[in-house]
Amino acid sequence: MSIDHEELVQEIEAIEAIYPDLLISKLDDCSIIRMKVPQHEYVTVQISFPKEYPSVKAPNVLEVNINKNGTYDQKYILHLFQEVMDSVYHQQSVCVFDFLTELDGVLYIEDEDEDIDHQSTEEIISIDPFEGWVASEPITDRKSTFMGFCIHVNSEEEAFAKLEQLKTDPKIRKSHHVMSAWRVKQDAIAFQDSDDDGETAAGSRMLHLVTIMDVWNVMVVVVRWFGGIHLGPDRFKHINSTAREAVLKAGFKRNT
Repeated sequence: MSIDHEELVQEIEAIEAIYPDLLISKLDDCSIIRMKVPQHEYVTVQISFPKEYPSVKAPNVLEVNINKNGTYDQKYILHLFQEVMDSVYHQQSVCVFDFLTELDGVLYIEDEDEDIDHQSTEEIISIDPFEGWVASEPITDRKSTFMGFCIHVNSEEEAFAKLEQLKTDPKIRKSHHVMSAWRVKQDAIAFQDSDDDGETAAGSRMLHLVTIMDVWNVMVVVVRWFGGIHLGPDRFKHINSTAREAVLKAGFKRNT
């Protein structure tokens, strides 16, 4: 190990002190640890620490196991966890505690709606977008349906107006989340922001998507109808996929 070894050992000791029942195993040199995720003990994550950590490189998420009923895309979840790790890592700073904290927002269990409207998938996906909106194909997974919408806008005011207009559709009013992100350049001034609408971290991920696609004057919306079965992290995959499809179908060109 490098000169960062002592800092790593101190970090793992702190994690052990904070979560004494969650650390399952570690190598003698602390280069690999395996532990449960706080508040979500059914999830186990294995993390390796490169020699350059924390000076230069972030830890690597080697494996994620979910001991819970349901079907999970293991490859996607591993990618999602690494994305979270990379987002909290800053050179010269340890980050495992921040990583575990951020995972709570990713793994939280969605609130159930006692008055779930059990309308058919056929009824949901027959939505006719309002004038100017372009829609993705719907994705249905375990009775939840996701659909993305995108529109060109020239100002924040127009973006908000178009969003409110979209929300007047009766089927969209029956949805459980209307997540959105927008990027606008107006008179050499740039505006960008997002709204989770109760789906923690969803809006910021959509904003990250349109940012890496390097598109402007765009409003993207993902609508979710919750079918009563929790999807866990898989919901982020569907949000990202429908948002991206809507952006491309609306004629925005991906530059990266």
